[in-house]
Order: sequence, then C-alpha cells, then structure tokens
Amino acid sequence: MFTAANVFRTLRSLLLRLVRRQRKRPSQSETAAGTVLTAAPQRKEKMSAGFDMQTEIGKLAERIVEPVAEKLSMQELGNVTSQIKQAFEQLNTKRAGADTDFENMAVTILAPIQLMLSEAEFTRMVDRLGGAMAGFCQSPVRENVGTV
Repeated sequence: MFTAANVFRTLRSLLLRLVRRQRKRPSQSETAAGTVLTAAPQRKEKMSAGFDMQTEIGKLAERIVEPVAEKLSMQELGNVTSQIKQAFEQLNTKRAGADTDFENMAVTILAPIQLMLSEAEFTRMVDRLGGAMAGFCQSPVRENVGTV
C-alpha cells in the first residue's frame, strides 16, 4: 500500500542519493580552482585579457552621470561622458599630485550641463566626479611604508 510515510521515505532516499552523487563529483569551481593553482602562467594571461582600462573608464564615466542621465539629451550625455573619459585617461597616463583640485576639474567638465540640472543635482555630480577622480589617483598602499 502507498501511504504518505512510504512516499516520503522514497523521495527522501532518492534525494539523499542525488546529494551523495553531487558531493562525489568535483564542482566546476573546484576544477577551475585546481586549474588556477596548477597553471599560474595561464591565470596571469586570463587576468590581463579580462581587464581593459578603456572599457572600465567608460563604465565609470557612465555610472557617474547615471543619476541625471534622464534629464540630458543623448548628445549632451555623450559629450559629458566623453569629457569624463578623456579626463580619466589623462589622469591614468600622468598621475595627479596631492595639490590637484579635483572639484574644480569636475566643475569644468560638468559646466555644459549645469543649466539643465538643479543646484543639488549639479553639486551631487561634482562630488561624484571629484571623488572618483581623487580615488582613481590615490596611490596603492605600499608594503614597506615606515621601514627604514
């Protein structure tokens, strides 16, 4: 006879078998981790091939203007993002010094769209762009800082 308890036990047994099989097989992440650990030169190539500074700068520029993108025409949006990209590319080739006024740079870049935004929106955009520039130009933490 089929009772609820018998059906439940059968389903539970099948589920346990399935789980055991899954545990025995190496998962895709485990095999990938094994590949990375055993083939270090290939990992380095994958990392360099996976990162493109130009693409990342473009994404950053789009994210900076994203909050006000609806208020701008496609041409204005394109002009501003291209100016932001150009500024980041220049910062990438020659790092700015500690005395660089990122806020003034941001105001200069965003000046063409200032009239289309409220004062709060424009201030927010200047803060976002200036902060992104400052963060972009920060030097990485050095391991030997403080040693003589």
